[in-house]
Amino acid sequence: MAADFPTDPPAAAPGEDDEQHISPDRLRALSDGVFAIAATLLILDVRPPAADEGVWSGLRHEWPALDAYAVSFLIIGIAWIHHHNLFHQVRKVDRGLLFLNLGMLATIAFLPLPAATLGDHLGRGDAPAAAVFYSVSMAAASLWFTLFWNHLCRRPELMHPRARDGARRARARSLLGPVGYAVAAAIALLSPAGSLVLSAAIVLYFIVGRRAPATRTRIPAASGE
Repeated sequence: MAADFPTDPPAAAPGEDDEQHISPDRLRALSDGVFAIAATLLILDVRPPAADEGVWSGLRHEWPALDAYAVSFLIIGIAWIHHHNLFHQVRKVDRGLLFLNLGMLATIAFLPLPAATLGDHLGRGDAPAAAVFYSVSMAAASLWFTLFWNHLCRRPELMHPRARDGARRARARSLLGPVGYAVAAAIALLSPAGSLVLSAAIVLYFIVGRRAPATRTRIPAASGE
């Protein structure tokens, strides 16, 4: 009688892409680290009041840097939530998704630079250029989520079966970020502060204008369950 041991898994069919079977866990772990570092670096450009000046007057002088920090931190935080929501619905990762994720992480890690630039130049003569740089950087960071969803729409087998129906709707909704920040870049030419307000409004929408993260990450139950 043959021993009752599990058999080896069948060999992959010729031409089958084994990279489709990469677990999303390591990708999420790397991404969480980059998000955390990028969010932490934002505060480094905010200078504490000097010893020879008043606390409140010193902090008041730092309001552009504080505003840029607050909006940028929320943007990175919302991007992290969206990243979590998206990969909660992914059951395996292929090479394309890996490289898209690396591109997204590169732009997230870059965001402290435009945030610091805007904080240093808001209220000065070259504020429009700084605000355009900031808004374009935010648009680039948010565009990766549209590319994520576009890839998943083309490769639905990467997703949990019950999550596939919502991929096209998620791709359409994801356009709000890059389009909104592109509009903010155009407004920045006339009003840098108005551009920052629009960026804050986009963040506010993603915080309070949509369903709670727990409901967005819940994979729809199959009919009859």
